Amino acid sequence: MMSVKNKKVVIVADWLTNQGGAEQVVTALADAFPQAPIYTSVYNPGSIPALVGRDIRGSWLQKLPAFLRRKHQFLLPFFPGAFARLNLSEFDIIISSSSAFSKNVRKTRVDQIHFCYCHTPTRYLYNARQEYIETYPLPAWLKPFKALLPKLLDYLTVKDLKGAKGVDYFISNSNFIAARIQKYYGREAKTIYPCTNTKIFSPQPERGDYFLAVGRFIPYKRFDLLVKTFAKNGLPLKLGGVGPEFERCKAMAQEFQAKNIEFMGFVPYSDLPGLYAGARAFLFPAEEDFGLTPVEAMASGVPVIAFGKGGATESVNSKTGLFFEAQNPRSLQESIDKFIRIEQKFSSEEIADYAEKFSVEHFQQQIIEFVVSKIK
Repeated sequence: MMSVKNKKVVIVADWLTNQGGAEQVVTALADAFPQAPIYTSVYNPGSIPALVGRDIRGSWLQKLPAFLRRKHQFLLPFFPGAFARLNLSEFDIIISSSSAFSKNVRKTRVDQIHFCYCHTPTRYLYNARQEYIETYPLPAWLKPFKALLPKLLDYLTVKDLKGAKGVDYFISNSNFIAARIQKYYGREAKTIYPCTNTKIFSPQPERGDYFLAVGRFIPYKRFDLLVKTFAKNGLPLKLGGVGPEFERCKAMAQEFQAKNIEFMGFVPYSDLPGLYAGARAFLFPAEEDFGLTPVEAMASGVPVIAFGKGGATESVNSKTGLFFEAQNPRSLQESIDKFIRIEQKFSSEEIADYAEKFSVEHFQQQIIEFVVSKIK
């Protein structure tokens, strides 16, 4: 096998506007290939502290006013073209981190190789298309145009499939997503689980009494399910994060007079270790592509109660948590009741040790080995 030392590598990200699971993967890729510049559609300088000082190059969309760049969801029609226009001719190896259109970059030399680390085939174009059309909370000024949304998604689907054809090797973040890649793109994928910085998380001698969920408040994350369930059971619940569903969920809790539910809003990454470690259990109600927040909770020694479909079934096991079968309050409450009955059987140290399989170092080693194995 050859080395990548003599190859020019470039990393391409969908966008870099806030810290999340995909951004952790981009950061790990950037550390694995320290000389590689990072191309993206739009970015907010300083929003991802680990990338401060890196060579980040935006598309033409980066020239738009900052308030538009922060609302990158409304720039979706322009993303495929913006990535296709990027000039990557000087690079030998292209590594895109994609749940949208970064894979639409074009190769200009026959000897270039494009690896796509695919978090999921674009969710709102395929498996959750109808859900987004019906429930995505559009701002008031866009609601008159909602009838045009299916046509827009049709256009973006054509562009997405074209971009997928330009990928030489797909890497999936779970076997669950590998199956989606096969279904929608007709391509095989190598599964390499994503990573988080497990070193900054650790168990506490004693945990608190609250249940915890952290993430972006968007429809499929199902924070509404948590609100409905805990409004009824009265157990203390902390919800960390912001997003389009935040105000709706908060209003729902107020309607139920659920004073046991605390909406924490945006939680700085530096505050997460203490928040995780103090939790009684971490809740993960989404059918997620993989999900790094359960891994962060486990690295903190905290058991996970997760929906029993999707990528979480590949990260959580019987020694680190338990699953609920349906996304409704009754099913979730049954698992909470079961957790309370068997809570003492979970070992914080054993849970934290297990989470090390999702460390940054393990991820980087697997990525480099796979890339090297495909270089001719």
